[in-house]
Amino acid sequence: MIRSICVVIGCYVLMGVLIMGLFMAMWLGLGVDWLLTPGSYQGGVFLCVAAPSITVGVGLLGGLVCAKLATARHFPKPVWVLAGIVLILGGLMAAATLQKPFPADPRPAGMTMEQLMQVGREPTWLAIFNPLGGAAAVLLGGMVLGRPKRA
Repeated sequence: MIRSICVVIGCYVLMGVLIMGLFMAMWLGLGVDWLLTPGSYQGGVFLCVAAPSITVGVGLLGGLVCAKLATARHFPKPVWVLAGIVLILGGLMAAATLQKPFPADPRPAGMTMEQLMQVGREPTWLAIFNPLGGAAAVLLGGMVLGRPKRA
């Protein structure tokens, strides 16, 4: 039981670190002006494809690692718990995001990441997709890809 709890917490932390690291690398590597539509706070095509891809990819990996580290006796429960945590905490983050007003265009050129974090917000569709897509990816990664082999 303790092992299952530690596996779920560890996998959630791993997923959080990966998502923050990948997004930070993307923003720092490509820059604000390349990821957002010029003069607007709307995400460009690359960002609209990369953001949900990162969510799904990290969810699949989190579910797979959770399933592989869980004991065979407790196999499906930690994956379901991790998916539930992703759904609940992601839903709370989405609710907080949706309370923040979307900034009005035009966006000044050359904004720094810190300035954008203060005034910007993710699109509504992405805020709603993240908990749903993340939880579904955790279940898929854990229940299908991470299923223990039968003897």
